[in-house]
Amino acid sequence: MADKNIQEQLSRVISQLTAAVINTGLYSATHPQVAQYAEKAHVALAEILQNRPEISLLVIGNDLIADSRQIDASGAASYISNFVRILKKHAIERISFCAGLPKDELQKLIQELASPDTLSIRSTAFIKLGKVEIRVRKPDEMPADGSDAVSNTADDVAPDIPAEVMQELIEMTSEEIDHLKELYLRAKRHKKIDIRSVDDMIAGFIQGFRQQINPLNLLASLKSVNEYTFTHVTNVCILTMSLAENLGFKGDHLHKIGVASLLHDIGKIFIPDEILSKPGALTPEERKTIETHTVKGARYLMGIEGIPKLAVLAALEHHQKFDGKGYPAMKGGWTPNIISQLISIADVFDAMRSRRSYEGPRPPEKIIAVLTNGKGSSFNPLLVDRFITMVKR
Repeated sequence: MADKNIQEQLSRVISQLTAAVINTGLYSATHPQVAQYAEKAHVALAEILQNRPEISLLVIGNDLIADSRQIDASGAASYISNFVRILKKHAIERISFCAGLPKDELQKLIQELASPDTLSIRSTAFIKLGKVEIRVRKPDEMPADGSDAVSNTADDVAPDIPAEVMQELIEMTSEEIDHLKELYLRAKRHKKIDIRSVDDMIAGFIQGFRQQINPLNLLASLKSVNEYTFTHVTNVCILTMSLAENLGFKGDHLHKIGVASLLHDIGKIFIPDEILSKPGALTPEERKTIETHTVKGARYLMGIEGIPKLAVLAALEHHQKFDGKGYPAMKGGWTPNIISQLISIADVFDAMRSRRSYEGPRPPEKIIAVLTNGKGSSFNPLLVDRFITMVKR
């Protein structure tokens, strides 16, 4: 199904669901009009899910995003704004519908969204609800299978860190992801981002690092492959800045490193979604397209007033290897900047520990083995040793 058709179908699904919720509140869940709206929404969803395992909707600001695209509100603006309001009322940032969705599960969701007495709505087998949250781990608590258990409280606090401090950091990181979604969406629309919002995010992260917390305790958890871009760049930023501070970088330089790491993958916004989210192996042509994101990202950042030159360089170099290989190809024995080398290690580490569209998370020992085996070729040996020591402390 073409992207345009999916967008049109989703717009219809949302209008039918919204009408069903509103009418349930006005009348009852058994009202004939409610059943009619629910039936139309279910049929439209089934058509969308014929050739895909799930479809996810993300609430970003007052917009609904699907497949990294804003759902077209033309002809259904009031329904979309009302649906966003309904989701926000129940603290839902993400809703995923899975293939095989039974009609009764959809009807139950409609009833719960409409009821003023609903305290919380739980996910079901075919409807996944939630938002990007933070998992707080003790230093040696990384699961053996590399998975991300999720919590949004500070009950499981790192040693010697006051619970109120950890809770503040959790909320801070979660809020920054929301800001990052809006920032990346603005870039995707080919609009210039506000460097001040990026500066504010980095200032918050720097404050957190001063608590001497293992950076793994602050990493964002991935609830859906559709959220990978947002959580990944946030985690790379946290890991890169932690390693940079560990190496002695401070003040304005550390701040610029944070900006560079947060924006290092901005070029992927300009890569077709069907390539980024492809579940199988990429073709040679698709691989070449993916590799253009470094140059595209650097060119985009060059046009943003106030962006540090280091951010442009990091966007260009973060896939170049320590031995000069990688991409984009450079002439004359080009050596990537040390900050690009830091980002490269953090990038690979978080990618391997995350669930992506084409691969599940790897166990911690295998991730460490990849970094260790890559010393001197893919990665700077000194930086790898310092990074491993940091994440194990």
